Amino acid sequence: MKLLKLGTVALDGTKIHANASRHSALSYGHAEKLEAQLQLEVAELLARAEAADAEPLPEGLNFPEELVRREARLKAIGEAKAEIEARAAERFAREQADYEAKRKAREEKEECTGRKPRGTPPAPPTPG
Repeated sequence: MKLLKLGTVALDGTKIHANASRHSALSYGHAEKLEAQLQLEVAELLARAEAADAEPLPEGLNFPEELVRREARLKAIGEAKAEIEARAAERFAREQADYEAKRKAREEKEECTGRKPRGTPPAPPTPG
C-alpha cells in the first residue's frame, strides 16, 4: 500500500475578482439614508429654483437637469428597497414554514413518547 506524503501548500495572495461591487451594493439602511438625503436635496433645489426667478442662476447649475437626476436616483433607490423588502418577505415565509414543520414534528414526538423532547424548542423567525 502506498502512502501519500504531505507537501507544502503556498498561497500567493492573489485576489479573485467577484461580481459584487462595494460601490454599487446597497443595504436597506443605507438606502433609507440616501433616500432622505436626496429628498432634502430635491426640496432645496426647488426652493433655490423659485428664488432664482428673481436672481440670475449660478454658473454651471442647471436646475431641471439636477432635479431629473436626483428624482431618477430616488426612483432607483425606491425600486432597490422594494426588491430588498420582497426578498426579506420571501425569506421570512420560507423560515416560517421551516419553523412550523419543526414545531409540528416536535409536538408529534412529544405525543408519541409522552415526554417533552430534549433540547431547546426552535425559535420563531424574525421578520425583516
